[in-house]
Amino acid sequence: MESDLPDDVLSDEPIMPEVQIKPNKAIPITIGVCLILGSLLMGVSAYANLTNEAMPPEEAEAIADSLNIQGANLTVSDVTNYFDELQNKNYFTTLGIIESLAAIVLLVGGALMIMGRRQGVWVGAGGAGLMLVDAVVGMAILGGVESPDPLLSLSMKFVSAFFIGCGLFCLALPFIPLLLASGRAALK
Repeated sequence: MESDLPDDVLSDEPIMPEVQIKPNKAIPITIGVCLILGSLLMGVSAYANLTNEAMPPEEAEAIADSLNIQGANLTVSDVTNYFDELQNKNYFTTLGIIESLAAIVLLVGGALMIMGRRQGVWVGAGGAGLMLVDAVVGMAILGGVESPDPLLSLSMKFVSAFFIGCGLFCLALPFIPLLLASGRAALK
């Protein structure tokens, strides 16, 4: 028996209908808000580093006391000398400049993501890359300054490690919309 129907209609293989992917604008907006929050944190850190002056004796005493409880043998002058040496190596200024740039780039990347622009992915990833550069530069400078006690330098290196974690999180964050079909569809 001959049929006028095409061969694919009579075949045994099921044909999957094409499903339209509906854009989900909430995905890039949520990522954009997270990037903007990250830029605010970087901005606060940049401000703190750029406005850093000589450490007050009360703050140095608090640091020395808290580390001495954990087994260090620090005096107030040890702590102030360590932070003065960091200041002389431009630790705070260098990190403040890098963090300022990272804050601006993350803010722009977040705004682009909220507007639904695909460029926001790459700009946000660039800001996260600057956060990673900040942490690596911070660890390099800390490695060049001799600490009076290992606990003091370890506590400073924990801050850099925290920024590495934040940088990696912010590096992965902008790519989430590209991994989800509805997120990709929401970006222009």
